[in-house]
Amino acid sequence: MPGTAPARPRAARAVRRPAADPRATRVRRALEDHAAVERLARTFKALGDPSRSKLVFALSHAELCVSELAELLGASLSATSHQLRILRDLEIVRVRREGKSQRYALNEQAFGFCSPRSCHAWRHALEHSAAES
Repeated sequence: MPGTAPARPRAARAVRRPAADPRATRVRRALEDHAAVERLARTFKALGDPSRSKLVFALSHAELCVSELAELLGASLSATSHQLRILRDLEIVRVRREGKSQRYALNEQAFGFCSPRSCHAWRHALEHSAAES
């Protein structure tokens, strides 16, 4: 407008941001670990197969050999071995040799926060199955 002084540019105000929440920082770092996220996705994908879920569930109760697992699942030795190989490759199960046979057990560390012994859903399923026995 004529006769008025030109407007002076405003000084930029410093934006005060709250201190970062340590939990959010920890979660952000965890999510940036793409290898860990991919591993978690592969684990859940493997458990999405009913045969592999049954194997994991059986092994959450006891250490078993392939023939025992095949009998319990009503599957062939070949099919059971194939599913166990997938679980073993993902380190969901571990194997140890006992004489001529191999004994399979659940690898709790592979599950992280959702391990059968610490996860509420797993505990509920295990308690429910024990109550039916």
